[in-house]
Amino acid sequence: MRLIRTIREKLMITALVPVMLLATTAFFTVFTITSAVQGVQGLFIKNYYMQELLTEVNYVKTSLSSYMATKNSDDLRKVIHYSRSLSERAAQLDKEVSTDQESLLERNIASLIGEFISASNNAVQAKRGRNLSEYTQRIQRVEELADLIQERSNLLILDRMKIQLSAFSVFSKNVSLIRNLSLAMIFVALLFSITVIYYFTEKVSGPIIHLGTEANRIASGIFDQRELLVEADDEIGAAARAFNLMKKSIQQSFDEIRKKAEIERALMEQQVKNLEMTSLLKNAELSALQARINPHFLFNTLNTGIQLAVVEDADRTRRYLEQLTKLMRYSFRDLDVPVALAEEMDSLRSYLYLMSIRFPDVFDFSMQIISPAEQAIIPKMTIQPLVENAIRHGLKDMTGGASLTIQAYIDETNRLWIHIEDNGCGISQNRIAEIFYAADSGTTLAQSGEGGMGMVNVIQRLRLFSGQRDVLRIEQAEPSGTRIIISLPYKENT
Repeated sequence: MRLIRTIREKLMITALVPVMLLATTAFFTVFTITSAVQGVQGLFIKNYYMQELLTEVNYVKTSLSSYMATKNSDDLRKVIHYSRSLSERAAQLDKEVSTDQESLLERNIASLIGEFISASNNAVQAKRGRNLSEYTQRIQRVEELADLIQERSNLLILDRMKIQLSAFSVFSKNVSLIRNLSLAMIFVALLFSITVIYYFTEKVSGPIIHLGTEANRIASGIFDQRELLVEADDEIGAAARAFNLMKKSIQQSFDEIRKKAEIERALMEQQVKNLEMTSLLKNAELSALQARINPHFLFNTLNTGIQLAVVEDADRTRRYLEQLTKLMRYSFRDLDVPVALAEEMDSLRSYLYLMSIRFPDVFDFSMQIISPAEQAIIPKMTIQPLVENAIRHGLKDMTGGASLTIQAYIDETNRLWIHIEDNGCGISQNRIAEIFYAADSGTTLAQSGEGGMGMVNVIQRLRLFSGQRDVLRIEQAEPSGTRIIISLPYKENT
């Protein structure tokens, strides 16, 4: 069975049902009133017919009396005319055969009229035959029959009046019933119209309000996974389903645009990082270039010094020059190529040997690399600037007992940890804050007695290398000194 689906059909039903109820009430009212009017009208016609019949009986009686007195031919013609008319009316009364009282009275009156006409004709014949006693009897019989017809007709009219009163009483009751029924039907139609209109209005306006709310949410940039639920098969339901499809399509488009924007932003950030790394590398290379005017000339000179030390049997001088040459060769390599931690530590050993010759009997250093940490790759020249900073600003003024410890290992989360700790004069919290502020903002670090420029460069390079922010931490060691902790994702040298 097909259900009502469209708004047009719902509106038509809403309008047609009350109209049909009111039309049914009006039809019933008209039918009842028409039936009552027709019944009353039939009774009035019958009574009028009986009144006409009695009038003609009186005409026959009067004309006959006048004829008997004057023997006027005009009176005779009237008697004949009205007798013929009475005969026709009597035939109409005796036409229907029925057993009810009204029909029996009509048939009796018709029979009396026939006898009345016959008696009138006999009286006329007796008058013409000059039979005085006979026409006198006939005249008396005519008068008796006329009175009897009058009596029976009045009885019939009275019965019909009773029927009319009964019909009028029924009609009055029907009118009251029709009035109550009409009021009830009007109330039902009104109640139905209000209920249906409210129901349909709620069914139509509710989804439209929801559509407007969801449209405003989309206009505000709010996209969620919920759909607009409208349980209807009409135009509103079709609009809601189309709206859900449109919303899903717009959301997919926005997701694609957002993903593209994120990819572009990531590419831009990577480009910025690459530019920053390039800038840092160029700065480091520039600093290295400032220290090496002519590397080939310098290496040749150092090699000559080593050969001279060998000839003169100066082993300590030879080793010093070898470590210096090794350190300088490492420092002249490309800064943008990551190195294994083992290479960085090997270069650091050369640097520490040179420092031990420069500052004899001032400090001791220890280096512990727990396998497989030596295979990890890190940016070149990462640890040496930190160690150099510790010696220059933390240990150089000590006359003895200075120590420097370097430790590297891989933890269970596959991260590389490098600890650099000294027992020097330490570093203030303000200076630590200045170093990290300069590393975060890219500004120039204020110069002071404490080191920091090399450390800022190391922090920035480690962040660019790892893509992480928390890569280096500076702490005050107990009871004195400074502890630097480096934490990087473990990347194995291949």
